[in-house]
Parts: sequence; structure tokens; C-alpha cells
Amino acid sequence: MTKIQIIKYTIVKVQDLFQNYPVPAHGIEHVARVAAWSRIIASREKANVFLAEMSGWLHDVGRTREKERLGAGVGSLHQEMSYEMCREWFKNDEVLKQLSKKEKEIILYAVRYHWNNAAEKYPEAVILRDADKLDLFGDVGVKRYKEYWGNDEVEMERAIRLVFSDVFFLTTKTAKEIFARKKMIEPIKKFYFKLLKKKIF
Repeated sequence: MTKIQIIKYTIVKVQDLFQNYPVPAHGIEHVARVAAWSRIIASREKANVFLAEMSGWLHDVGRTREKERLGAGVGSLHQEMSYEMCREWFKNDEVLKQLSKKEKEIILYAVRYHWNNAAEKYPEAVILRDADKLDLFGDVGVKRYKEYWGNDEVEMERAIRLVFSDVFFLTTKTAKEIFARKKMIEPIKKFYFKLLKKKIF
């Protein structure tokens, strides 16, 4: 199969998965945006667009298993479960097993470490992290915080406070330019200060 056919196959596989196991704030809409950002960043950074996009589509598949593994320790973290699921698919899925050993290695690395700012072995891993971070900001970011935390404004405020550090860890020139040009920090700042002001008596 061609790379385009493999991408299309993967999209359908991931869409079907999230349709059966919906996840708040980390569902197929988030995954699709991250894959799109990965593709854009990789093309401008002259990295492997195919591997970056594949990593984007696969990076959060483990979210669909979080409930069944809740409380199971480090191995229950979604990035580890995403890594485990991808390994299973690369071994057993007739289409995905066609990827080369090196391609699988790069995707698995990117998926497993898409939260780890120190993992820089492959540019596609750095690109995936930047793409994932971009989806934390802007109006989309605000919508995702509300979807994930619901009415728990205490946890929401804590989460947003931590996310400001992600601006510092944006790495690629392309992601930084997109972030600045689209003024992605502004909706988050506005929402964050709205939450804080509620606590002033």
C-alpha cells in the first residue's frame, strides 16, 4: 500500500476506535487537529510528513483504555497505553505491519514520549509534542478545559496554571510562529483570569 493509503486506513481505524470509546477533550476531534498540525509543522520543518502525521493520529489511542486501567500505576498512563496499543497494531494489523522496522520505531518513540520535553531522538517526536501543545491553547483550548473538567473550576484553574509552561517548551520554529501569529495565548489568559477573579472576595 502507498503511504497515503496507509494514512487513510489509520484514520478510519482511529475514528472507529474513538466512536466506540469516546473520550472527553481527547477524542477524535483533538486527535485530528494534532495530526493536521503535525503534518503542517513537519512539511515546513522538512521532516518526515508521513511519520509525523501517523504519530499524530496514533498518539492518544490509549485514552480509550484509561478507564479500564484506572489506578493501575505508571503503566496505566495514556501514553504508555497508546504505545502498547500501537505495538499490538504494528504486530497484528495486516496494513500497519507493512511499515518498516524504522518507521515503527520512530512512531512508537513519538507516541510514547509525546509528553516528555526531553525526548528528542527523532524530529517527528518533537513535532508531535508541539502539535499536541498547540491544541492546548486558543478558543479550542478553552473549550477542551471546560469539556474535561466540567464544573470543577478548582482543578481547571490548576491545570491551566501548569499549561503556561508549555509555551516555554514549544520547540519548532513553525509551532512558535503559529502560536504567535494566531495569538493562541490570549483566550487562555482571558479565561484563566476570569477563573482567578472569582476567588477574590
